[in-house]
Amino acid sequence: MNRISEFRKSINLTQQEFSARLNLTQGALAHYENGRRTPTVKMARLIVDTLNENGASVSIDEVFPAEN
Repeated sequence: MNRISEFRKSINLTQQEFSARLNLTQGALAHYENGRRTPTVKMARLIVDTLNENGASVSIDEVFPAEN
């Protein structure tokens, strides 16, 4: 499972705020966070870049860890 929600909360952004910065609907972000949808590689990179631009210091491997 990804850790988008964990890192988003660590920089004190709501789903609404974070999804606006990603140019997504809040519902689409919720689907990514709860694993109902898998983001494309391009979207995954945008999520990580946006987290980092807003105060996080994370890598793509931290946000999207490999599943065992």
